[in-house]
Amino acid sequence: MLTPSEYLIFEKERLPYLSAFLTICMVWGLSLVVAYDLLDTGIPPIFLIAVTYGLGAVTLIPAKFAFRSVPKISRDEWRYGALVGAIIFLAFGLQTVGLLYTTPAKSGLLTVLYVLFVPIIIALIQKKISWLSVLFALIGFMGVLIMSGITGGDASMNIGDVLTIICAVMFAMQFVALEKYSPRLNAVNFTLVQMITAAAIGIAVSLVFENGQYNNMGLIGSWLGLVFMGFIVTGLGFYVQTAAQKKIPSTTIAIMCCTESVFAVIFSWALGYDIITIPLFVGAVLIVASTVLSSIYERRTLIS
Repeated sequence: MLTPSEYLIFEKERLPYLSAFLTICMVWGLSLVVAYDLLDTGIPPIFLIAVTYGLGAVTLIPAKFAFRSVPKISRDEWRYGALVGAIIFLAFGLQTVGLLYTTPAKSGLLTVLYVLFVPIIIALIQKKISWLSVLFALIGFMGVLIMSGITGGDASMNIGDVLTIICAVMFAMQFVALEKYSPRLNAVNFTLVQMITAAAIGIAVSLVFENGQYNNMGLIGSWLGLVFMGFIVTGLGFYVQTAAQKKIPSTTIAIMCCTESVFAVIFSWALGYDIITIPLFVGAVLIVASTVLSSIYERRTLIS
């Protein structure tokens, strides 16, 4: 437990990480619209993953050599970075393939199940978890459920839904793994290995399964979107997440990620892809409320 004065110092140190990660959630919300447009140009989905993570790795290479404080990549950074990178590729790969069989609304809803899977995974590995954290996660998930507008729709399951649920488990595993490994590893090195691993797996899988689709790609007109997806969304985004999880628990990170769907709706509406409805508004309020409640509860726990 922290005294009030100790907590103020702790909160002052943590605030930049919270602010930076919330900004990244906003960027990730915008990226859903950008990715939709990129796929519409004929870029194969796994190839898109490979390119974005390859560019993400390129983003971090200058940072590694620019800062003298960044050491050589250690054995643990290679080992755990490769593990998390493989998890990241599986998460995005399953999500993308799942979209071939399910609807975008159901995909978005089922992906956010990671909010529920994070506390479950933590409980399975014998780490103490508060039931209030689970409750706040459920509130955030309910917000996404309402925003999706499928509460009265088709509840049947297909292979795409199953793949997307597995994708949500992968994302939850990523959050838990980052919380476990990030505090003792260099953020630049750890993130760089993740990017290299995800890009390498993506290239290999794309060459095997998407080789015949390369001639239909519209890369020339898509370079700006690819730069945004690679350098900002992936490289900078995952670096900020890795650094933030040195200070922020995985349960809080998972709940904060729910705001990604709120930002996605805002950008989709602003760019003419969607309209703001009552379910979207109510869902957004619940998601924001779950994030705020989680933050307040964590503060009271630290100073009690």
